[in-house]
Amino acid sequence: MFKKRGGKLLENEYFVFTGTLTTMTRKQAQAIISGLEGHNQSSVTKKTTRLVTGYFPIDLIKGYSPSQKLTEAEKAIESGQPLIIMSEKEFVDFLAQFFQLLAKGL
Repeated sequence: MFKKRGGKLLENEYFVFTGTLTTMTRKQAQAIISGLEGHNQSSVTKKTTRLVTGYFPIDLIKGYSPSQKLTEAEKAIESGQPLIIMSEKEFVDFLAQFFQLLAKGL
């Protein structure tokens, strides 16, 4: 899951957030990524490696259509881009695993 390149575990990770995060604000999540030397993006690009999906209150309404970022990420995956779509819970678990590795000195 984590690849060390030049000692910076997240330097080759490009994150995009969509929806409302419930465990932290988007700015807090972006600050964590920046602090770990990863990259934040405001939209899906060819560099994007991970899309984190938060909660969409609109999900409860009939006729909902996915966010533009999610649609763009799915199209990128279909065209062969190695992009991972993860829920907020998966993102928090990803960070927890990362910090466990740091604590072990790996």
